[in-house]
Amino acid sequence: MSRRLARTVIAAVMTAAFVLPGAPAMASTGQIVQLNSTRGTIEVVFQATDLPADVAIDPSTVTVSVAGQTLVSSAKPAASSVKPLQRTAILAFDNSRSMAATGIAAAKTAAASFLGNLPPDVDVGLVTFNAGAQVVSAPTADRTVLQAQIDALTINPTKGTALYDAVVAALGQAGTEGTRSILLLTDGQPGRSNATLDAAVAQAADAQTTVNSVYIGPESVPTSLQQLASGSNGRAVRSDPAQLSNAFASAAQTISKQLQITAKVPPSLAGKEANVTVTATAGAELLRDATLATFKKAPKAAANGAEFGPQAVKPSSTSTLVSDATLPLALLALFLALATAVFAATSGAASTENQSTRLRRRLSMYTLTGRQATATQAQQQSTRLGGSHVARSAVELAGRVVQKRDFEAAVGERLEAAGVPLRAAEWMLIHLGTALALPLLLLLVSGGALAPTLIGLILGVALPWVYLSYKESRRTNAFLTQLPDTLQLVSGSLSAGYSMPQALDTVVREGQQPMTGEFNRALVEARLGVPIEDALEGVGKRMQSKDFAWVVMAIRIQREVGGNLAEVLTTVSATLRERERLRRQVQVLSAEGRLSAWILGALPPVFTLYLILSRPDYLRPLVTQPLGWLLVITGATLLTVGVLWMRKAVKVEV
Repeated sequence: MSRRLARTVIAAVMTAAFVLPGAPAMASTGQIVQLNSTRGTIEVVFQATDLPADVAIDPSTVTVSVAGQTLVSSAKPAASSVKPLQRTAILAFDNSRSMAATGIAAAKTAAASFLGNLPPDVDVGLVTFNAGAQVVSAPTADRTVLQAQIDALTINPTKGTALYDAVVAALGQAGTEGTRSILLLTDGQPGRSNATLDAAVAQAADAQTTVNSVYIGPESVPTSLQQLASGSNGRAVRSDPAQLSNAFASAAQTISKQLQITAKVPPSLAGKEANVTVTATAGAELLRDATLATFKKAPKAAANGAEFGPQAVKPSSTSTLVSDATLPLALLALFLALATAVFAATSGAASTENQSTRLRRRLSMYTLTGRQATATQAQQQSTRLGGSHVARSAVELAGRVVQKRDFEAAVGERLEAAGVPLRAAEWMLIHLGTALALPLLLLLVSGGALAPTLIGLILGVALPWVYLSYKESRRTNAFLTQLPDTLQLVSGSLSAGYSMPQALDTVVREGQQPMTGEFNRALVEARLGVPIEDALEGVGKRMQSKDFAWVVMAIRIQREVGGNLAEVLTTVSATLRERERLRRQVQVLSAEGRLSAWILGALPPVFTLYLILSRPDYLRPLVTQPLGWLLVITGATLLTVGVLWMRKAVKVEV
């Protein structure tokens, strides 16, 4: 008896706190039921839950604001609108065997209370569910017919609670116009349904229909009902059968007190997304709710030029290089500039070839054969970009530029270290093409926006060098990994009686890249007269390997003072193998830290780049206001310090 009494007291407290919206213990809350955006205006349906029966929302206190800007708005009760708002409510009742006589009787009484407190302009439909869902009545404004159908409800002897099927059926009856809500009543856990919980929630969210659930079972509200309500911006509460009529009456009063709000949208918000906030007062209660809205673009400005609405449309504030009208002209000018550059390169190369051809003709009579030259050396050569006349001319022009600017030596060294089979002129030509193509692509995609074009230019200039650094680092690491085994192979060859060039030739024939390519180059240089030590020292400089520099030093010392070079190389090989093992172990132990450093360091700039391309308005306050500049400088400083700190923490010298 004591347990039953305690359970009854708890149920009564829960009912008073959560079910009876009019109870003073529950604070009233505002709710945006529906928001529609038209050209120049937005229409909002606003209501308040848990208001006392004699209190309504004061339309004169309604304010609508977007991003801190108060809009010009007007509000009036939905029922008194000149153009009546289409409103639909669907009652979904559980009439399964578990409801029994008491439950269905309480449901009928609650439905009568709901209809009695509902405005006459609201259409009401009825759906019942047990082992399946049945549509008893389509939405209608005829209360007499609907009340007769409710009075005729009986218990279905079949076992089951197809609640999700009932929600789907009610959504189908609610339609697609105006405000729509479903009031669900059940006394048990959802049973087997053809539809799933996720499907019901998704359909309710897509249809913008609110699903409110009232549970009259002995325990707390099931989790599935709570998920169904929260996913559709509704509520799930528990009630006793005796208090069911009050709960349904309060739900009807909430609908009857809805306000229809119309607000004018400034042209600066057209085509953008922002949070719309509605505030109002009802008695002593302050009501507030916010939701995200997408404002439709207004048509072109009319002659009268109103302050708000469809007639006043200002140009987009997005910064662009060119307007939509001049974009084709800008692209045409860019194409003509590139064509002129190619023509100048081609004509210049052809002039050089003609001079070379005339010189060869004059000198041909003094040769042994006396034949005239039929093709120039430039015509017989081919490039990595192709063997066409245009490709050779472009490479030749780029070669003159890099020679004149002293870029050839520096770029050539990096290409050799990275193992990229290109000449400096060919690489610079590819680099120039990337630097022009990427910003041009983003210019076309963004419709002439300035920020994406500048980002494309920066990426077009930087990405080839990043790629070259990546290839160089990867090739250097591969060289260091192969070095211990290579020294062991050279040591074995020397022990077998081979000379140093023969030992290196063995590595070339049996090794792998990049070791074979570097040693092959050293052998070629040695055959051309370069001392073998100097040729190997060049390998160490290209690979930036201190370990191999020590090996070359050991070879020089052995050449000068004598000694067993094979034994020295064996010792060095063992040392380098242990260092490589330790280096790999350090890389494994620091992998998580290095990955975290990369993620934390790259996340802010990458996300900023995404916002620049997709939502530049979000970042505009950072570059247009002094506080934004301060935040940018502070954030960039902290990010730089953090990246350097993390790099120092995860970088371990071995």
